Amino acid sequence: MHRPSQLRGLAMLAAVAILAVVIFALAALSAITPAAGRDEVSDRALALAREALIAYAADRPIGAWVGPGYLPCPDLDDDGWAESTCGSQSGDTGQDQRIGRLPWKTLGLPDLRDGYGERLWYAVSSKHKGLLNCAVSRACLDMSPDAAIGTITVRDASGTLVHDGTSTDPYALERGGAAAVVIAPGAPLVRIDGAEQRRDCAAAECDAARRCLLDPPRRVAKCDPANYLDKAPDGEDNADFVDRNDAAGRARNTNGFIQGPIHAGERIAVNDRIAAIAYRDLMPRVMRRVALEVAQCLRSYASRPENGGRYPWPSPACRQGLADPAIAWADAVNVRFGRVPDTPFAATREASGGRMLDRWWRYTSRSPENLAELPTQDSACRIAFEPADEGAVRRSPAGTPPEEGRTAGLGENAWWSFWKPFVFYALADEVRPDAAGAGCTSGQCIEVVDALSAAIASGKEFAVMVAGPPLDLPNAPQRHATGFGDPSQWLEGANAALERANPNPAAPECHLDASRPPCDAANCLRVAAAAPGPAFNDALASHP
Repeated sequence: MHRPSQLRGLAMLAAVAILAVVIFALAALSAITPAAGRDEVSDRALALAREALIAYAADRPIGAWVGPGYLPCPDLDDDGWAESTCGSQSGDTGQDQRIGRLPWKTLGLPDLRDGYGERLWYAVSSKHKGLLNCAVSRACLDMSPDAAIGTITVRDASGTLVHDGTSTDPYALERGGAAAVVIAPGAPLVRIDGAEQRRDCAAAECDAARRCLLDPPRRVAKCDPANYLDKAPDGEDNADFVDRNDAAGRARNTNGFIQGPIHAGERIAVNDRIAAIAYRDLMPRVMRRVALEVAQCLRSYASRPENGGRYPWPSPACRQGLADPAIAWADAVNVRFGRVPDTPFAATREASGGRMLDRWWRYTSRSPENLAELPTQDSACRIAFEPADEGAVRRSPAGTPPEEGRTAGLGENAWWSFWKPFVFYALADEVRPDAAGAGCTSGQCIEVVDALSAAIASGKEFAVMVAGPPLDLPNAPQRHATGFGDPSQWLEGANAALERANPNPAAPECHLDASRPPCDAANCLRVAAAAPGPAFNDALASHP
């Protein structure tokens, strides 16, 4: 299993590999016709930018307050850096701040250019944009699979709708709005409205690095999107779009982007080339990141001397419909499959004879020996508060830090509050709180299987599963709101059947399920890993 920092490194290696392909393509242009060669350079630059944006959203550093899934604001003054803000959370203000150039420096990219030597342009959805207001906005923090629906409409050159920014249908996310678009502007032309595209930068308007100095920057021709992006004969203008994510404004998102080339008579009206980032491109990677983060929390917890290689009991899903969160999200004795419990882990501590920790970590003093044990960036659990978390001090209503190691979001806004209904884990017998904790060596270990139930890996101590958006399964569409305590409303395949590993009922507050088939050692702790598709969208992380 890779740590988040390793994932970021792998993403950068992938970007470098793609860049090498770009360089190879440039070298091969002499063998291609000029127009085709320019378009190929543009398309490869778009592909590299698109991958870098997805990697940014999935792999960027996170903490207890703000999680993964966000994209940077555009670069408005052409200095290569993303702006710190780009409009309101709902998208009702700052619309022109969400379109600008690709912030290539923020993304760690080279200075990408299209086939005509122009820098790429970029527009971001109001739902996925930057983080300025996330400290106080619950709406901003909810980037869970049901909420992270793009808002940008995109059409192909024929005018056919490809991404519908007005849609909020959780069963049609493939056709929903884009999270972002990257645009290769191509050569300047005369727009359909008669305006000639100018891309100059007067001395009084730009500095020596050609950064636009006027406020707002689009007052400079070089930073005005209308001088780079085109307008179609039907009126769709790529220099102007709407991407509201509130209920009142979402219907206005029909104004989006259109792919070129588009002709008006014998001349080209739109030569913009567009690469969209869709839900299917972004969310599986973000879900995988969340699975890895939770797996890291469990590994870090088991590594503590007090815990001796053992993990906390899960919280049984059947209790999560209860009104009292202290009961609904608590760990429970003998439960081997469920959601991640909130702290304190009372049942875990009791089952271990009082030895195991009741939170993700605890330090009893600030002596030099204990300070040396503080979590590092790579080992920290990002669904819990770190020791001396200054952000927690600032955001706590009482002005004091929450208890270190306490689950984030129990008394304040945190990204984990929105994700935790989607995250489940299964626990092998030999690493339960009441076990010896010597690792998993028996037949009671977790086995990973593919979509056809063929074994992929075995000997796992635990497996973390992150549920995706609801699937419209034949005769049984998943509906999270009405099936909160039923894992089959969230997970698919063998993962939905893991409830059989628990007692029946799983906890005193739960009902006996007389129709539940019995569990046998041969297939009780099988977890499924499969490619996302119409009948499966779970993300998986397992250990070791």
